[in-house]
Amino acid sequence: MCCFGMGAQSNAVVHFTYQNSSTILKRSSYKDYIRNLPAFTIFGDNYFVTGTTTHSDAFTAQGSDAKFEIGFKQRLYNRDLPLDVIPFVTYRQKAFWDIYQDSFPFRETNYNPTFGFTKLFFQGEEFNYSLHIAFEHESNGRDGMESRSWNFFSLAYYKPINENLNFRAKAWVPVGNLSDNEDILSYRGYFNFGITCRATQNLFVEVDIQPAYDTKLQGNVKAGLSYKISKNSNQYLYLQYFGGYSEDLIQYDNSVSNLRLGIVFKDLPFQLSK
Repeated sequence: MCCFGMGAQSNAVVHFTYQNSSTILKRSSYKDYIRNLPAFTIFGDNYFVTGTTTHSDAFTAQGSDAKFEIGFKQRLYNRDLPLDVIPFVTYRQKAFWDIYQDSFPFRETNYNPTFGFTKLFFQGEEFNYSLHIAFEHESNGRDGMESRSWNFFSLAYYKPINENLNFRAKAWVPVGNLSDNEDILSYRGYFNFGITCRATQNLFVEVDIQPAYDTKLQGNVKAGLSYKISKNSNQYLYLQYFGGYSEDLIQYDNSVSNLRLGIVFKDLPFQLSK
């Protein structure tokens, strides 16, 4: 597992940490260091949480569930490419599991494979920001009336602000057929943005906002608190809130308000860490 930690300079110094060793990310040395990192790692936070809605059916079997999300990434090539881009594939899977109902059915599973490129930008010798461009597919693997799928190009931006704060943003443009969900952009919009803040040595606060507007504001907000359980691991106690539209694909046009608690294994690259 590799991770970034930010120093206190005006241009944040980024440290890669892997197996308790650390190096400063510099223009002159970052390529060799990345080549020596594992090509296959987790991608995004991998978590399992369970909880209930904050609406009227809170704490009932119908209003409660479990949610988990897993992901991995694979670096595809170690040689220098034009513009010094790094090619990768990623995969994320998000599932909603009705564990409080008879037979424990999975209500919905969403799949999100991508192919893309990452480029790191430097100011002098110091890391400044990164861009990630990708082609993405998202679907729920169903057919007929319950089929939901779409394809899109995305551009993601990451910027460390200081030793305790970073900023991220992502925008997307759909391509191809949207017949399964013609109005999905009215609920998902075209971009999101968020921050990660290290409130204390072991506590991280994350907020992501995804605005969308049609006849009314129809986006969503996701907020999380992660508390590190063990000094020598990446396991965190995790409290997650999601409010708004399109938490899943099958009911992307339904507004929800869910509070869940569980455990997260954090993907610390491009997030604050120590």
